[in-house]
Amino acid sequence: MYSQSGHCTLKDSCMKPNTGAAFQDILSTYHFMVASTCLITDQWQPSADIKGFDTYDFIVVGAGSAGCVLANRLTEITQWRVLLIEAGGDPPIESYIPQFDQTLRKTQYDWNYKTAPTGRINQANVGEIVHWPRGKMLGGSSGINGMIYFEGLPDDYEKWHNLGNPEWRPDILRKFFKKSQSLQDEKLLQNPLIRNTYGLHGPQIINTFNSTYRNLTLNVLSSYNEMGFKIREDLQTAQLLGSGIFRATAYNGRRASTASTYLSYIQNRTNFKLIKNTLVLKVLIDNNQRAYGVLLKQKGKIMKIFARLEVILSAGTINSPQLLMLSGIGEKNHLEAKRIQCKVDLPAVGKNLQDHMILTVPVFSNYPGYENTDEKYLDVALYAYNRTGSWAQARIADILAFFAKDKNALIPDYQSHLIIFPRNSTQAKNYFSIYKEPIAQTFANLIEEHSVYIFQFNLLHPYSRGNISLNTNRPVDYPLIYPNYFDDTRDLDAAVEGVQILSEIVNTNFFRSINAFLGRYNWPECNAYKTNSADYWRCIAPQIVTTVYHPVGTCAMGPNPSASVVDSRLRVHHVKGLRVIDASIMPNITSCNTNGPTIMIAERGSDLIKEDYGIVELN
Repeated sequence: MYSQSGHCTLKDSCMKPNTGAAFQDILSTYHFMVASTCLITDQWQPSADIKGFDTYDFIVVGAGSAGCVLANRLTEITQWRVLLIEAGGDPPIESYIPQFDQTLRKTQYDWNYKTAPTGRINQANVGEIVHWPRGKMLGGSSGINGMIYFEGLPDDYEKWHNLGNPEWRPDILRKFFKKSQSLQDEKLLQNPLIRNTYGLHGPQIINTFNSTYRNLTLNVLSSYNEMGFKIREDLQTAQLLGSGIFRATAYNGRRASTASTYLSYIQNRTNFKLIKNTLVLKVLIDNNQRAYGVLLKQKGKIMKIFARLEVILSAGTINSPQLLMLSGIGEKNHLEAKRIQCKVDLPAVGKNLQDHMILTVPVFSNYPGYENTDEKYLDVALYAYNRTGSWAQARIADILAFFAKDKNALIPDYQSHLIIFPRNSTQAKNYFSIYKEPIAQTFANLIEEHSVYIFQFNLLHPYSRGNISLNTNRPVDYPLIYPNYFDDTRDLDAAVEGVQILSEIVNTNFFRSINAFLGRYNWPECNAYKTNSADYWRCIAPQIVTTVYHPVGTCAMGPNPSASVVDSRLRVHHVKGLRVIDASIMPNITSCNTNGPTIMIAERGSDLIKEDYGIVELN
């Protein structure tokens, strides 16, 4: 018997004559696939029991990319008792399966921040805002990101060092990158130059996705190569110039967040406690300007927890400055306007916000065709069986390019990520739904009959600086985020030049062979300009700009308390017993995706803490 659609129903198929053997095998396969999901996730213990007025040597706020590293390294010292506090809970299974990285956004595992509308930029975006996802779970944003791993360049860290931060020389930081890393790509390890670039025995696993559409991405790489972005076996080894397959924080078809690589293995250390689903309301600071604990809220109960040595904020670029301001540390006039007593006047708190912004360059073509539903079901079975198939890699393609305005440059100006959607893809339509009409509908119509290659162009070294400020004095109220994209006109000049270079990819051999063409943003204010002209991009770029999810810099490191928040040992200026250790301390953004550098910052910060207490480790 068949359903009205002509397909055999599950009930009918079970009624077919059978001896039981085939049905038993099918049922066993089903049980295997369900049971295999239990092998994907880490096994997390319940949140620890704590009582008000408990005392620890160190309290670390935030179990994200940096906080998990700190908890691991600090508890190596057995006489130190460490409490790690996370606002979210355990990561869901979707966090572990690379293909589902983008499905975590706007869920309970995402802080779901939004930028504040300004009336100057993002006017083509729905609500005239940009969504800023940030991970709210163990692992933080390392559990929600695209898993792309880079270190950056020596030039990035030379800039930090030259600002008056002697502990942050590039040669010093290389040791901490390698200390953190465990490169596991067997093919790359056979190349002595690449093998020497990475660490081999650290906690943070780095590998290469097992791509299921390598032939397609290799065609795109050939186009990059044709444009002069030379194909590299390893982009980090090639100092971030050219194109190639990137390294990922993943292994065996599974995400390797810092929760998995640094935190899961220390749950049973007797000097460690982890509490989850707990919001820190503020840092407690006495009249001698010493941090002595935190005020937190857990299950509706507010309590104080004390720190014998230090409180460490690793809450990220948004939450760390917010917590400082809620605690009375920040620009005096701003705090008093929010009815917060200013305990330490530090005007740089929340300032110096930097981000890698995205301009989406959509390229439409007749290849690949429609999505194959049968292949989707096969991918589920492949993933359950041996962790391969499309589920084993991120939604973003595993290739990218770094390039510069000057073809002889030694440092890249730009980066390009890629997402490929098949013809009539619902996901592609959702991608463009962030835009107002008529842009969204124009692209939706094209998607019905075309596949689309989403080239995400970003400017690596922006001059523009944004800020984060308090909206209210209530910890549960989100702060105001002003990224100020293109606030400095040099950024728009550079972006226009770079995005025009990238858009020429439609004229390469592969894209000509699939009848590719550049999608046009149908925005009335820009319709007078020719597609891909400088005037067109200068008009449309500020209105469609969005984020590549790399905010940094709001608790910047430096020697001058009027222009920075922490010193070169990551101690908050004018406050004893308080540090910030996360991406917010970057004085300048790196030339690459920021998760790798953030892990390094936590490794370096852990070492600085040990040095300050007379503990010297032998590497």
